[in-house]
Amino acid sequence: MIDRIHVYDLDGVLVDTSHRYRNKPDGSIDLDYWYAKRHLIDHDRLLPLVSQYRQDCALPNIYTVVCTARSEHGADKAFINERIARPNLLIMRPWNNTTRDAVLKRQQLQRIFNLRQFSKLPRKLWEDNLKNINSLRDLFTACYHVPSNITEHG
Repeated sequence: MIDRIHVYDLDGVLVDTSHRYRNKPDGSIDLDYWYAKRHLIDHDRLLPLVSQYRQDCALPNIYTVVCTARSEHGADKAFINERIARPNLLIMRPWNNTTRDAVLKRQQLQRIFNLRQFSKLPRKLWEDNLKNINSLRDLFTACYHVPSNITEHG
């Protein structure tokens, strides 16, 4: 029986993608650069929090969610499922969607949390972007900031 929900961001939390990540001068991600470097996904490194995430995935009472602002792509899904661990739910940005990360994640997660079986369960979030944490805090029992060098921090 599921008794809690654990939500993990991907980049900067479970995976080090800094070798194919670049920010624009305003601090936002340079998506053109990111897409041009997509072929380097096999060089992404797993971060220490992957151990905890895998343990969560193995426990039937924890509903694990990977909620990333990455656009849906087969190579990303395969990397997550094969190299990290298959979550109960993988939430990715719909293709050509340009909604701000925090707004998009809130919309996507709220749909899940509104389901009767999940509405009253305790929820924890692991995220590297403080703007996302601040925007999502009221949806979670606890939020954990994971320091990262690839995200806006303010």
